[in-house]
Amino acid sequence: MDALIARENGQLLKEPEWPEADVIVGNPPFLGGSKMRRELGEEYVNDLWKLYEGRIPAGADLVCYWFEKAREQIQNGRTLRAGLLATNSIRGGSNRRVLERIKQTGAIFFAESDRPWVLEGAAVRVSMVGFDDGTEQERILDGTATTGINPDLTGSLDLSMARLLKENKGLGFRGNQKGGPFDITGDLARAMLAAPINANGRRNDEVLRPWVNGLDITRRPRDMWIIDFGVDMPLEEAALYELPFEYVKEQVYPIRAAAGRGEEKDKWWIHERPRPEMRVAIRPLQRYIATTHTSKHRLFVWFEGRVLPDHALISLRPRR
Repeated sequence: MDALIARENGQLLKEPEWPEADVIVGNPPFLGGSKMRRELGEEYVNDLWKLYEGRIPAGADLVCYWFEKAREQIQNGRTLRAGLLATNSIRGGSNRRVLERIKQTGAIFFAESDRPWVLEGAAVRVSMVGFDDGTEQERILDGTATTGINPDLTGSLDLSMARLLKENKGLGFRGNQKGGPFDITGDLARAMLAAPINANGRRNDEVLRPWVNGLDITRRPRDMWIIDFGVDMPLEEAALYELPFEYVKEQVYPIRAAAGRGEEKDKWWIHERPRPEMRVAIRPLQRYIATTHTSKHRLFVWFEGRVLPDHALISLRPRR
């Protein structure tokens, strides 16, 4: 991490300089933007965001900072070209901003946009990106010559230039982010549903919902459920749903308590990002459409209104 932040006696000094080199080639460390605070610590991430403010969006994956450092080296004449590896998420969202900056000061001359990669038994999809100051005239995308490579690592129409339509505002919503093992199997959910009425006179079906993520769209339905105490149910009220609450207390509380910050720790029985806007939008619907947030092939599937979509999905409300 010292390649990104320089310190002395515990105090942040400046962005460290990299030595001059003809070529930079590497496989930078990967860490999703949503996990950086948990893995690297509050202080480190805040310093990182401050140093790269205006260049790398807060929340972008850690690998993006190495792309930006290499781009800067090329722009300043300290490096001729670079070739770096990232997961294929570099092509979209806030991560793509770093590839847009590369295009502003140079060019991408080589890319493998979506390549399978197996490391220590884990199978992922990666992107390989070669870039320079624009000197290289030959462009190779996925093994084929092309006239240009866009920031989303395509070679045809540059869809990264597309902009949001105000007419579509309020039609699509990111799904619920649980922030812990709130999800349970269908068998366990049905056992909780069959339990006697709780001391509060309420049934467990009020805090149990079918739950879907990307696998339920791209593969077979998995019959998964989730314990869901809504957006702001008080702890005392949640505890009255005995079996679901005891499960969350045993499985989720230790993880959330170890996180050690903000509502993620203090409201450990509530999902990390329950997406109230999404819930309001789909609550009155008998069914809604969902699609995966990132996918090589775009699939749309109907789900019943009581089904809770995971953050890997975008739920779509039909236009009225």
